[in-house]
Amino acid sequence: MAAISARVVTLFVASVFFQLAAMWVLPRTRGFTVLLPTALCAALFVCGIWMVARLYATGAKIGILSPLLAAVIPLGVIAIGILVYHESASPLRVAMLVGACALIGAAAAVP
Repeated sequence: MAAISARVVTLFVASVFFQLAAMWVLPRTRGFTVLLPTALCAALFVCGIWMVARLYATGAKIGILSPLLAAVIPLGVIAIGILVYHESASPLRVAMLVGACALIGAAAAVP
């Protein structure tokens, strides 16, 4: 397996950061009715998605990175919901969600 370049890793991590930051701001938009949080949320999402587009433009493997993003983002959102917004989280629910994301990540590794 070829090594993943530092640029790809940086873009991936930054994209995850921007998308999770947008999800953190999303409840503050109150359904996109509050202007400043809505503008911030939209800008953060656009930055995150732009970085994904740049990843794919550099020739990064879509078949690996897309499933990894699909696993990492929901796990981050779960953590934000539990830690920041104090949502209830039964251990079974969290374990099932983590397991599902782990399966997505494992599927990305299958040739």
